[in-house]
Amino acid sequence: MIQPSVAVFTTAIVAFAITAAPAADLSFATPNGLFRLEPDSGDREALLPEGDRPFNTLAWSRSGERLAIVQNYGEVYRVEPGADSPKLVFSSDCQRLPTIDLVWQLDGETLVIKQRCPAPTAGAPAELELFLSRPTGEVTAFNSLPDSPESDVFVAPDGSQIAYVTGQHIFVAGLDGSRPRRITQTPGIYGAAGSPLAWSPDGTQLAFYEGNYPFQRLNVVRADGGDRRVLTPEANFQIYRSIVLWSPDGRYIAYYRPHNPPLSNQEIIALVNVNTGETQSLTRPGFYDALSWAPNGQQLAFASGAQAGRQTLFRMDLVSQEFTALTNQPLQNILDSQWSPDGEWIAFTATPPDDSLGTQVLHRVQPDGTALSPLTALDEYVYPFAWVPTPIETNTQGLNKTP
Repeated sequence: MIQPSVAVFTTAIVAFAITAAPAADLSFATPNGLFRLEPDSGDREALLPEGDRPFNTLAWSRSGERLAIVQNYGEVYRVEPGADSPKLVFSSDCQRLPTIDLVWQLDGETLVIKQRCPAPTAGAPAELELFLSRPTGEVTAFNSLPDSPESDVFVAPDGSQIAYVTGQHIFVAGLDGSRPRRITQTPGIYGAAGSPLAWSPDGTQLAFYEGNYPFQRLNVVRADGGDRRVLTPEANFQIYRSIVLWSPDGRYIAYYRPHNPPLSNQEIIALVNVNTGETQSLTRPGFYDALSWAPNGQQLAFASGAQAGRQTLFRMDLVSQEFTALTNQPLQNILDSQWSPDGEWIAFTATPPDDSLGTQVLHRVQPDGTALSPLTALDEYVYPFAWVPTPIETNTQGLNKTP
């Protein structure tokens, strides 16, 4: 097994202390229902009964008290504290199957529902809509979106504001009904080929690509429009997969940088310091997936392999610059990895090497590579999954949590 190589750092990653959170549980869906599981023991319990409708999205409020789910692609349910069953709060009227994203606001009560209806005819624009769902059951539409935005709509992590492109400018709008404000000074090509407007974790900055695809340079700007800077100023800078992954502390952005385009389809995992603009190559050229940050912002997890059918999950420590292999055999299709809130576990889904059906099995592993174990059976298909937030006090009444 060949490990990715690391480039020498010219600026050290400064370690900092964080307060440990209580142990977290995993939530995940299979065709047999929705479950909650303790990663230490592997014990699971049903959150929702078995049904014949697929789960598409899981979203927990920051307190871990409320759960929102998308079922059957177009139905949004809320599970409230003390409730006996989930409540249907939104049903799509799209002519074709929509894409629905969910974000909880900081109050833990208001749910932002973003719906993208595919174009009914080829060449027509998709329809974007936003709704606010409250625990009273009231759902109101947000009516301040432009008729034909030139990008997707990107909701801030705290659910209080959105960003989008229209008229060759980036706009930010509060979901309190305040007037949208333009935050770019000059017209440009923003959000080309679906590249994101990526909010920083604290919602004070936006990172985005500007230019004709694939010649797009990474920029950052404050949400009030100030201090715009180009983070990748190289001439003819190119990007193919326009992922923008902020570190939890907002100091760094990790991304996939093409290697020797267009002569190669390999990539490098790169890191840019948002404050200084210094860019570092973290790996040798290769094929990468499932990139995710540790909660402390000092480690990254990612899958690497010559092809999707033979991948290994790695952890990279940005302080020591060391790699650790987290899986002991090549796996197929490691598409997602998620760190637990306390940083003690990494959960990921993957297909066993000899499985031609593409079954997604949920696994757990500790960041040092120990305690690797599948959490679901070979006859289950896991999608989606999410860690349950772990505040000091978590009320799980109504979610069938056994005391």
